[in-house]
Amino acid sequence: MSRELVLMRDLICQYHPEFVSSSDMRRCGLRRPDLFNVERLVEESLAATGGYNFVDADHYDFDDYSDSKVGSINLKTRKGQIGCVDGKIGALRITVYNPIRERLDYFFVPSRDLDYVRLPCYGKQMFRERIQFFWNQHSDHFNYFEDFRLPNFVELAQARDE
Repeated sequence: MSRELVLMRDLICQYHPEFVSSSDMRRCGLRRPDLFNVERLVEESLAATGGYNFVDADHYDFDDYSDSKVGSINLKTRKGQIGCVDGKIGALRITVYNPIRERLDYFFVPSRDLDYVRLPCYGKQMFRERIQFFWNQHSDHFNYFEDFRLPNFVELAQARDE
């Protein structure tokens, strides 16, 4: 199962206003998720569910200065990475696709913790920053990143930065 299909099935078709109100959109999204910009639809779903506006500005996506990121866990290494987190000024709302469990996990990193989670990149990306985490399949635990995990999409969308 693809990341786009799981995002469409478990998030976009459940929370995006246009998909919720149209069975044709849901059918098309589930049949052909590759036709859609699912990361943009995740952002719009967050805004609709969280009660803030999607603004797509430099260094933030929403008018509360938070930013949405979507990542995946690597099947072989169980490692996940969120790129391009340099310059972010507000909280991060992170959705992670887990291909082993075919599910989504949700993380909210408040702005006060950004320096704690950001790591430098190397090579061609040496002036960029990223977040890296590891998932343990046996314990279903995300090393240090577990502290930021939320139980569902609604809590992610409604989380507030302090």
